[in-house]
Amino acid sequence: MDSSFVIYGAGGHAKVVYELATDLGYQINCFFDDNGPNQFSEKLGIPVHQYDPELYPDAELIIAVGNSVVRKRIAEIIQHQFGTLIHPKASVSKTANIGLGSIVLANATVQAEVEIGDHVIINANACIDHEVKVESFVHISPLCYIGSACLIKEGVTVLPATAILRSSVVSLDD
Repeated sequence: MDSSFVIYGAGGHAKVVYELATDLGYQINCFFDDNGPNQFSEKLGIPVHQYDPELYPDAELIIAVGNSVVRKRIAEIIQHQFGTLIHPKASVSKTANIGLGSIVLANATVQAEVEIGDHVIINANACIDHEVKVESFVHISPLCYIGSACLIKEGVTVLPATAILRSSVVSLDD
């Protein structure tokens, strides 16, 4: 892999991902948006294209779409390698595992022995306490607290400023 990224999505969350990646020193080659060229020609001075696996094939890709269902659908068609981005102002335990395509934003805290799946968004100022398992395609919104030993099931969006008590299981059925 080279030191560049492509970002799938061209909305507000894509701006956040762009800033994170460039703050980490990565070059952003383009945004992909399947509504792209008809709706946007560029974003933040970067070109927007419909997804094409032959464009920048060596760049890593982050799906910058907040909706977990859409993020999962996109992940199934992507042929690029997925990258993972962790904000330098996030606190991530050395015993935590962060999956591919996931991002951890500014001032988030990820404690000891946390398992985070693929394509997860840990948003700004969220706190994930020790021994939590966050399955793939979850979005933990800003200012959330996830108590120790919780299980957050695939596809769940935890709404802003939510506190989930320790040892809880949260699924789409809740």
